[in-house]
Amino acid sequence: MNKNQCTNHLSLRSTTGAIDTLRITVDGKEHELQELAQISRKNPKTIVVNMIAFPQTIPDVLKALEKSGMNLNPQQDGTTLFIPIPKVTKEHREKLSKNAKNLFTKYRDTIKDIQNNSIKKLKKQTDISKDDMFSVQNQLTAVADQYIAEADKILQTKQKELIGDS
Repeated sequence: MNKNQCTNHLSLRSTTGAIDTLRITVDGKEHELQELAQISRKNPKTIVVNMIAFPQTIPDVLKALEKSGMNLNPQQDGTTLFIPIPKVTKEHREKLSKNAKNLFTKYRDTIKDIQNNSIKKLKKQTDISKDDMFSVQNQLTAVADQYIAEADKILQTKQKELIGDS
């Protein structure tokens, strides 16, 4: 699990940094929002996203903001999006904690898929002895388990922070 993703997308306070790196899919290609717009703070409670350079991407940006799990409700005025920063409520904390768990699950499944695909490729090789194959398989499993354990640690820390049990 990427620590920066946890910090940015699962923080109690929505920051311009979290929105900067939000992934936007436009015509099948992914871009960060900061590549498509100017992002600034109007005041402590509002983020302004100026879409003048790529106004055709506004629907994609709105969709990505909605799916981000950051509890954002942007208001559009022409090519400008005003994003009020939500108050931190117990429900918001719980939703972020759930999003953290979902993110962890996604990363865990990705790691397991990579592990399983590597083992399948390994088993197809005929020039490796059974002992070596078993050894490499155990190493792959150990590395995958290590990454999953590290991601789980990040998840536990993040959930404590979000729920307020730090």
